Amino acid sequence: MRTPPELLVGTPGRYAREVFHQRHPTLIDRVAAAHPYSAAQRAALGALLDESLTGEIRPLPDDAPDLPDWAAWDRGHVGRPWADAPFLWAESYFYRRILDAVDYFRPGPWLGVDPFRPMKDAEFADPGLDGDFAWVAALGREPDAAGLATVVKAAVFGNRADISFRLQEPDGGDANAELLVDDTARLLTELAGGPGAVCLIADNGGREVMADLVLANWLLDTGLADRITLHVKPVPYYVSDATASDVDAAAARLGRPLDSRVAVRTHAFWCAPLDFGAMPADLRADLAGHRVVVAKGDLNYRRLVGDRDWDPTTPIRAAATDLGVPVVALRTCKSEVVVGLDPATVAGLDAAEPRWRVSGRHGMVQAR
Repeated sequence: MRTPPELLVGTPGRYAREVFHQRHPTLIDRVAAAHPYSAAQRAALGALLDESLTGEIRPLPDDAPDLPDWAAWDRGHVGRPWADAPFLWAESYFYRRILDAVDYFRPGPWLGVDPFRPMKDAEFADPGLDGDFAWVAALGREPDAAGLATVVKAAVFGNRADISFRLQEPDGGDANAELLVDDTARLLTELAGGPGAVCLIADNGGREVMADLVLANWLLDTGLADRITLHVKPVPYYVSDATASDVDAAAARLGRPLDSRVAVRTHAFWCAPLDFGAMPADLRADLAGHRVVVAKGDLNYRRLVGDRDWDPTTPIRAAATDLGVPVVALRTCKSEVVVGLDPATVAGLDAAEPRWRVSGRHGMVQAR
């Protein structure tokens, strides 16, 4: 089977170009207003936006602590037009450059200050969260299909809460959201052989990581898992992506301390601009030590199957990276990359809803 081309930033009429030309200007305005940044920091944010819209990709400064990583991840894109870069690579590098613009890595008052923290805190402060998670109190402790379906669907559609997505699609993810693929039964089969370790690769903080913790707690409470490894980002990324501090905040908001059987880990690769085919050996070995890996969110889906112009009827096993362990992707559709659908479903969606791939109305529980 021919591997399709990567999605590029500058292709007219495609979602990647919308993200750079519609979402990113709003995002930069929000970041600039989030903290009392200096004139130089605000100018750096503005210059990054201008560069990303019309210019060539500039390198990181020589004192960047992760310069060796980015030198290895470059793939020849630095120095070329942003419009010619792969969407997955360019979007990741854009967020890394935001951290540089606001002095996140530089000694001084802004060292380690999350530029997206006020937006994240606002989500945790939402009084509606109490009602949104009231159902958790009624969860049973039997390892049955109905309970798993409840916590899995909550984890899928918690992904709609992505802050960066709502900057562009404020009405995305309505109450009529539906699953286009539902392999929850396959996940139960992978878990049913007795307690084992489950890996959860987190995506967003806020509501989503709260739902992820509900899923993790339920797996532990029912005995379907005896350990959970929760992988998060090492630094602030994609506005709302979960870091270790976001997990702590989510556990506090749920009113249940983080279970001692949940290990929170991170790895530099989670902020790499590459798909999972480039995963380093140490991280691949870590994941392979689990009974099943649950990959959360749209970005992890893009990295699992490759951010390419796939025909949506392509079988997932033909597209997804083999990580040496069963993988189940839980994602809300918020980008053009989709695989594993039947032709009739695709035809119906194309006719009824032209933006079905990016609207946030549809989800997938998809096993590789």
